[in-house]
Amino acid sequence: MANRNQQYHDPFEPGVSSPEFQQYARENYSAHGGNRARSGAEGGRAPYASGTARMPGAGGGRGAAGDGAYGAANGHDASGVRGGYGSSFGGAGANGGRQNPWSRPDGGTSRMPGGSAAAGGAGRGAANAYTRPGRHAAAQPRSGWASPFDTGDMGFAGSAGAYTSPAKRFAGLLVCVLVAVAIEVFGFNLAFFTSMTYPEVGSYLVNGVASGSEGAIALDASNNAIELTSLDDTVRSIHFAPVLNNPAAAAKATDSKLQVTMYLADEGNANYYQLPSVTVDPADAASTYISLDPAGKCHSIYVSFTNLADVGPITVTGVSLNQQVPLDIDPVRFAYILAVLLLLYAVRPQSMLFSRVFDGRITRHGWMVVGLVAVQAVIVFVLVMSNTHFLSLTQTASTENYFQYQKLAQALLQGHLYLDDVPSAALQAMDNPYDTAARAAAGVPYLWDHAYFEGKYYVYFGVLPCLVFYVPWLLATGTGFPTWLGVAICDCAYAAGLAYLLTNVVRRWFPRTSLGLFAVLDIMLFVAGGGLILARTPSMYFLPEAMGLALVSWGLGLWVSGTSRGYIERGRVVAGAALIALTLAARPQMVLAAVFGLVLFWPFLRDARGNAQARRACLCEFRAALAPFAAVALVVMAYNFLRFGSPLDFGANYNLTTNDMTHRGFHADRIPFGLYAYLLQPPALGSQFPFLHQTYMDPSYQGVTIYEPMFGGYFFLYPMTLVLLALPRVRHALKAKGLLPLWVCLVVVAVALCVFDLQGAGILMRYICDFGLYFALAAALVFLELLQVRSSEPLSKGWTTQLGAHGVAPVGQVGAHAMANASAAGETVSVYRIALYFLFGSLVVMITANALLWNAFGMY
Repeated sequence: MANRNQQYHDPFEPGVSSPEFQQYARENYSAHGGNRARSGAEGGRAPYASGTARMPGAGGGRGAAGDGAYGAANGHDASGVRGGYGSSFGGAGANGGRQNPWSRPDGGTSRMPGGSAAAGGAGRGAANAYTRPGRHAAAQPRSGWASPFDTGDMGFAGSAGAYTSPAKRFAGLLVCVLVAVAIEVFGFNLAFFTSMTYPEVGSYLVNGVASGSEGAIALDASNNAIELTSLDDTVRSIHFAPVLNNPAAAAKATDSKLQVTMYLADEGNANYYQLPSVTVDPADAASTYISLDPAGKCHSIYVSFTNLADVGPITVTGVSLNQQVPLDIDPVRFAYILAVLLLLYAVRPQSMLFSRVFDGRITRHGWMVVGLVAVQAVIVFVLVMSNTHFLSLTQTASTENYFQYQKLAQALLQGHLYLDDVPSAALQAMDNPYDTAARAAAGVPYLWDHAYFEGKYYVYFGVLPCLVFYVPWLLATGTGFPTWLGVAICDCAYAAGLAYLLTNVVRRWFPRTSLGLFAVLDIMLFVAGGGLILARTPSMYFLPEAMGLALVSWGLGLWVSGTSRGYIERGRVVAGAALIALTLAARPQMVLAAVFGLVLFWPFLRDARGNAQARRACLCEFRAALAPFAAVALVVMAYNFLRFGSPLDFGANYNLTTNDMTHRGFHADRIPFGLYAYLLQPPALGSQFPFLHQTYMDPSYQGVTIYEPMFGGYFFLYPMTLVLLALPRVRHALKAKGLLPLWVCLVVVAVALCVFDLQGAGILMRYICDFGLYFALAAALVFLELLQVRSSEPLSKGWTTQLGAHGVAPVGQVGAHAMANASAAGETVSVYRIALYFLFGSLVVMITANALLWNAFGMY
């Protein structure tokens, strides 16, 4: 496989002179005014390459007497060990031969292809492969090996201004801080400044009593309003302080939020007219100041609390008009804003991160990945714990469906697979207990969203989360495991798995990925793969998906790693297979990820044709990888058979829910609208925060299709994935690397899972977690190919500056003919720049959309 991939003409291919390097050589030669050095005793192909060197005049091929092609001319070490720019990639030895394709100049192992150096010297030479003009890169003794990814003054990417002075960096950070301060002080506290101009209001009545003497007003579901009368003043705002009489019950029912609807009578309206409803959080003082804009002077105000039946009784005090809104500086909110601004500043198109090639080993780059995952883990726990509804959820008659895993753990420890709950006699007597309307009409008691089969209740969700979390916790503590903690743990494991997977993809196929691109794609994979949706609603419904995604991300990472060295590493491949096989016991449809193993295995099987021994070895490894699938499948099928009498029946159709799942069936007519709703539905925007509203669903399908609140299609919520449309630009490059089948497989699996979900259950926001990761991975492959670091040419020199060439000019070809070939076959900076700016712009839109989605999605 490795040899096949090398057929692709890499712009840095040893011994090849491409137009981009011819242009670079001419510019560099002119800038320094040096003379081309001759080749050494056994050198070759002067002046552009010697022996099999990676870079112009790179290190080897000349013996001790030879200078690098541009070594002396550019002020670099011209010792013959590492001339010119050779230390970045390693050169050939004194005999000009290409030895270990991954060797280092000092005889160790380098990340980039090259040869062993003549003397194995420890001198650094031109380790900073592309130095800034006039900067001397003198040879420096260095222990270990000269990393080609050294983050010194490398102008190693096509980003505008690869080098940024400390003063400019400090100025940029200062701007981020000032903008965050401005947003916090003047944005979130705009009412503080506007309320300074509010006029004082005269006397008025509150529920028939003079204002200020009304005392504490007790309200409940039957008496839920306050009325202000005898007004004849300009009213700009109203303030009141509600207190929940039963905070715990209110948190369980509505997350402690109050829905308030107000009615005004003013100079333009003698009768009350209704204003839009607003949400008031008793714990958030800022939300208790509500702006009003009556027509002329206001005569009376009627304030109705519309959800007290759910919240319970409240007590209201401090009713007042045109009060000065206090300044509310929230340090946590400010920290969030600053963190987002710093992130966007760090990955802006002109960032130095796009001129630093990523090295995924445990160096400072490796620790950057660890830090990135740690930050994601902290964010996950903060977001999960911010949903107090699920943190405080207790088992009641109305919340039984959220505690199915706790009940299943008790049943398993008692030695049976059905729940201890006994179905009502009325439910058992029904001819069709799955008929939702019939159950409601007859008033039949039943447990919502439980699987009912032959007189017993079961859990149709995958059993693995129960075995991993709930059973051990119950044995250890005697209590039910907190579901929110399981979702948080799995979501963090998912974030770590994505970083591991992306690191292995970059190492194997995209060795010149920049730090900035890696960081942005890691964020994209987590967000567009459903990580934030999981953290938003840490309930039992999301736990199987969170566990499934964690298993898939680590499994795919192990598979990519275990097949990347030209042979199959059984340990990693079998471990990856075991993880993906376990999705059968967590989220069964996610086992479709197994097809990626076939894509990764196929080149080995293909290349072994005609070699019986190699073919037997490949088939042996293939059987070893299949073993975990067979073992897990046998256990899951036995579990299904013992419950429902069929090894392939997972029980989802016996769900007591909004429709009869046993008669739902597969109908092709559902697919067009379902795909549109899941992928292409534009978001519904409004004028009030969070601006993102539930989309209107208008299916023309003449049958039963189920849908819950949706807030836009996948490609609108995660616009970075629209880079999939750039496939024609990178198709040949991906094909040359053997990645085109994998890209196609990713998209096909994503669509297949989307169709499976809309047919099997309906259109639900959380099901994006089933297929979103695969669209995101396909988009990442396109971004990685478009934005590979290929030249030191800064983008600021023009939109059509030559960057890299898919066509390779003959060795030694120079002048106008080479540049003509470059223009015809080469890639231009405009492509790189468009891709880079699209990456950044779509990242901003995605972060904004998901911040709004977080607030709009609600707790369910």
